[in-house]
Amino acid sequence: MKKYDVLIIGAGHAGVEAAIASNRIGAKTGLISFKKSDLGVMSCNPAMGGLGKGHLIREIDAMGGVIGRASDLSGIQFRMLNKTRGEAVQGPRAQIDREKYMLSISRIINDSGVEVIEGEVIDIFTKEKNSQEYVAGVITSSAGKINCNKLVVTTGTFLSGIIYRGKEKWKAGRLNAKPAFDLAKFFKNKAFKTYRLKTGTPPRLRGDSIDYKKCIIQKGDRVPEPFSFLTESIKSKQIPCFITHTNERTHEIISENLKDSPLFNGSIESRGPRYCPSIEDKVKRFTDKNKHQIFLEPETVCGNLIYPNGISTSLSKKNQQEFLHSINGLEKVVIEDFGYAVEYDCVDSDEMKLTYESKKIKGLYLAGQINGTTGYEEAASQGLLAGINAARSSGNLNEIIIDRSQGYLGVLTSDLNKGGLVEPYRMFTSRAEYRLLLRADNADERLTDLAISVGTAEKEREKTWLEKKKKIRNAVRKLRLLEASPQIYAGAGLKINQDGKKRSAFSVLGYKDSSWQMIESIWPELKSLNLDLKIKKQIKTNAFYDRYVGRHLLEIDELKKEEGLKLNEGIDYKKCSGLSNEIKEILTKNKPKSIGEARQLTGMTPAAASILLRFVKK
Repeated sequence: MKKYDVLIIGAGHAGVEAAIASNRIGAKTGLISFKKSDLGVMSCNPAMGGLGKGHLIREIDAMGGVIGRASDLSGIQFRMLNKTRGEAVQGPRAQIDREKYMLSISRIINDSGVEVIEGEVIDIFTKEKNSQEYVAGVITSSAGKINCNKLVVTTGTFLSGIIYRGKEKWKAGRLNAKPAFDLAKFFKNKAFKTYRLKTGTPPRLRGDSIDYKKCIIQKGDRVPEPFSFLTESIKSKQIPCFITHTNERTHEIISENLKDSPLFNGSIESRGPRYCPSIEDKVKRFTDKNKHQIFLEPETVCGNLIYPNGISTSLSKKNQQEFLHSINGLEKVVIEDFGYAVEYDCVDSDEMKLTYESKKIKGLYLAGQINGTTGYEEAASQGLLAGINAARSSGNLNEIIIDRSQGYLGVLTSDLNKGGLVEPYRMFTSRAEYRLLLRADNADERLTDLAISVGTAEKEREKTWLEKKKKIRNAVRKLRLLEASPQIYAGAGLKINQDGKKRSAFSVLGYKDSSWQMIESIWPELKSLNLDLKIKKQIKTNAFYDRYVGRHLLEIDELKKEEGLKLNEGIDYKKCSGLSNEIKEILTKNKPKSIGEARQLTGMTPAAASILLRFVKK
């Protein structure tokens, strides 16, 4: 009978990161997948990153994860979101060729030494010692019993998965794959707190049946910015996406058929992702809007399949065809695959520790959508951390917990640890109270030293980062020591307050109107630092945010001190500008009695608590 130090169930984004991390640390690692051909499958939107999500990818990459490098190898359109705003809220995003992505992941797994086992896990078996239950292994349909010291479960949306489309209903996971009903029984038999969530997907369209002349072209950035700190430049072919919109006729068709939608006829009672609603939800909830945006996103660079992002639906095939044909550019569109909703079991994330280990059963780790999250990036983040901790625990090493101040990885972990999710969790920059520090551009500065210490950083990453760190430190040290008067800076072309006070080159580099060229014209010796453009940009960004960080940390300290501040029951939270509608609803519904109580509410973010504090102290 085979035995592994760490065994992973599920080879999606969580499972892949868990397997790679575990293997890097030195644990004998096995990865169980329904099909070996499904490694890293993108079962929904063929895209990676975005606001908050892009931050997670950069952090996973800084920790030695693979999602960023695989995306760089397969990306067909890269865009930096919020490019006109500060780096703290910018988020890298890319359209991905799903076939190339899966190929990249397969190569990474095959080259890693991780053993891939094809089959279905039908049960988990445990052992007991000193009244404590421990994981012992799994039972598979193909290979029988497999022993392990640690087990990471990353089953995505497959636990008791049921697909809905109009009046149709059948047992399946995403992409019509086989659901995991037998494994779901394990969690119920062990009295885990479970609940049902749902998600959905739009129909897939034939690209050659779309009239793109009626659509708006959307090009990527002229110079694509990679996800991975190890990718020098994007070499794959870049292609445009297109935008169209629903219209009043579209909304009429959908409204007339809501009675046949599982989301509205009572067939599905579970909650779906608020920030990725179905087109039925949009039409029903936003009656004041006469159109909704649809992004026509290619699934591959050479193929003919288009993903219409923005119209997830569970209406019948007939209804889907009817409303699609009412949309500009889609009048004659051919539907390759129809949309659907999928409902599945989740385990309440309150059941796990901050290490992603189960509180009930030692050695059992949970990661990904099984914890009630949504999105590839959130899943990959959890898989990485669960894989690290499972492997380190198996080797009798200390497990790691990333703090909220260290990364969005820590924000995600901390938020999930509260448990009680009422809808699939999605990462946003607004969830992080330290977001001025937790930028996408500096993820390597924050986390790669940790990756080296825990053993997940590749030799290439370690060498590259240590060289880069040395250059940054030397440059910043020199920049802080060099000082000049306002007159000298003005002579170099900088608009600056002529107050007679000397300023360091580092602080002045942080001014929006300053540049390295300007600073080097004053101190030509800085050219001898031989910094590349990427390092120069990172130092300049650090210099810009340096002046705000202290103030930012003081605000956080103030929030902690004011936890006892009483909140009036009659507060109209709708008048609190800066709060999202979601947070306003949470506060209005729960009526917290203090700032501290407000901070503990499920869905409440520390950033929102800071805004609330300023509002009540006016």
